[in-house]
Amino acid sequence: MAPAGAGTSNFVYSRFDPAGRLVSESMVSSDKSPPEVWIFPQPPLLTPKRLADYVYLKFKAPVVVDQKSDSVFYTKTPIEIAVYRRSKDEELLLDAFSLQKQQYALYGSPEKGVLCRYKEVEAHANSESVKPTKYEEALVRVVIRNEIDNVVKISKVVIPMDGVVLDHAHDDCWLSGSVEMNLDQTFGRDVINVRLVDTKVKRPDKTSEAKKTDSIVFLMDGGY
Repeated sequence: MAPAGAGTSNFVYSRFDPAGRLVSESMVSSDKSPPEVWIFPQPPLLTPKRLADYVYLKFKAPVVVDQKSDSVFYTKTPIEIAVYRRSKDEELLLDAFSLQKQQYALYGSPEKGVLCRYKEVEAHANSESVKPTKYEEALVRVVIRNEIDNVVKISKVVIPMDGVVLDHAHDDCWLSGSVEMNLDQTFGRDVINVRLVDTKVKRPDKTSEAKKTDSIVFLMDGGY
């Protein structure tokens, strides 16, 4: 910390890679001493740079759901770590990094597909069976609502993650609310909508969080 003038302090944030090379640095000037810098879990959208707004979870074993019925299970999603300069109800991103190797996949056709952060995961009947790796993964609750007159086999889910705020406590992390996957038919064609229910998202005018219902929806028109 170095003086920057009357009533102002400078704080230098630096991050180094395992080899000791400087990879990120910012100087924060503030009339508070020291300035507030916060570290939060973040949806995996920012590293190595902003490439995708979605997370594609591929289940190692499919989830089979009877016709006209619901299924609830738990899994995990990759996350990143974000460093913010925080003042009142505003945040400014200083840095973001991941402690695991990033994987990406295309959901859908090469012409109209959506680039997603990708991870193979397991589905569990209860949350206690899921063991997310600290600082790398978050717990996710998934609800499948099958309104189709057939038994379905679910092998994947694509989750919209832009603006999502993750909950965390004691180094554990989870997605608040649920990821709801609704399967129905329109004119003989399967329609799969994924929506986030009771999930915290950032307000568009600020970066502070606001809890919304059905705030983000994604149409999985590339199959399930």
